Amino acid sequence: MLVLKLLSPYLRVMLIAMTAILLNNAKALCQATIVLSNDQAQLKAVGYYIADVTDERSDKTPAAHVLVKQNDGKLTQQLQDLQSAAIRHFLTQNVVKDTTQRAVSIGIKNLHVTETLSPDGNIDGHVQLTLSFGLLKNYGTEHLVDYSGILHYIKPPVYAGSPEQHIRAALKRALLYFNNWMKVNESGNRKLARSVRFMFNNFNEQPEGDTIYYSPARRLTWNDFQSKLRPLDNSFSAEVLPEIGYQEHDEMVKGVINVYISLKPNVQKSSSWKDEINMNSYSLNHEQKHFDIAQVVMLQFAQKIKDAHLTPDNYEAFISMQYFDSERDMAAMQKAYDRETSHGMNKSAQADWNDKIDALLKTRTPVL
Repeated sequence: MLVLKLLSPYLRVMLIAMTAILLNNAKALCQATIVLSNDQAQLKAVGYYIADVTDERSDKTPAAHVLVKQNDGKLTQQLQDLQSAAIRHFLTQNVVKDTTQRAVSIGIKNLHVTETLSPDGNIDGHVQLTLSFGLLKNYGTEHLVDYSGILHYIKPPVYAGSPEQHIRAALKRALLYFNNWMKVNESGNRKLARSVRFMFNNFNEQPEGDTIYYSPARRLTWNDFQSKLRPLDNSFSAEVLPEIGYQEHDEMVKGVINVYISLKPNVQKSSSWKDEINMNSYSLNHEQKHFDIAQVVMLQFAQKIKDAHLTPDNYEAFISMQYFDSERDMAAMQKAYDRETSHGMNKSAQADWNDKIDALLKTRTPVL
């Protein structure tokens, strides 16, 4: 203000006018905002719908440096901004939305448009686009795939102005890329699994080695007790040490993860001991029931998995957690069995446990 007061009235008017022109020109360079037009022919999403679009660009400055015509007909470069809301609107309004399909989130990683004047007088333009596609889950977004591409275009000066049609073309290229990716991966990519199915069986090993894996048709015999080390508590006529385990493998077929679980309750012959003096059918049955308890616990393990309504996202953690619970369940049940039967000495309690274990085996067997 002090400088203006020192100038003559004429110079003050000229300076104010020139300043206004410069400010208006500067404003004109940045004031344009790109609006994306709707397409008449909507794109069809394959196995998904666009649920969200997020702006993940590290550079939020105006995305387009384009050539526009001034009043005098000359081409000058102008900064044009493209709001993420415009992209979100275009993608959600111009792609067929079927909410029964997978919910996909699109992250805008990079979007930049540059136009320069080529020697022949045409406008030479490039649209650089990087998008990230992810699957929306309850716990967040699971990354699927990234798209990165450059669309090159040439147009005569008469079409100088907004590059919105070229941005739309770049976005459609990205969607076509993702559609093709989905077609290729929908059946076999575990990230895209829609459900999980479980099949159970008892593990079988042939020929049989030191380990006896449980089978209803394979009952313990005294020949299976091969340990020569007498237990510290030598008041028993025999001892077996049942263990539990499982073997798992899976495959994905048409969007469903088929999980095959082999139950592996077992005893080792080399860890099973007998008193040569007291080999009778009653004592052998007591030890067989210890083995049966291991099978009961594994059948309960299988049933809990089948009843849990698990998803492709949580079934692995649930199985691991349930297995550790089953180990505790077996230890508790084995202790209760020996405590209540006095290690088989209480024949009445033994008879009750015989019935209880047999009933549990029958009711749980259909899970296999």
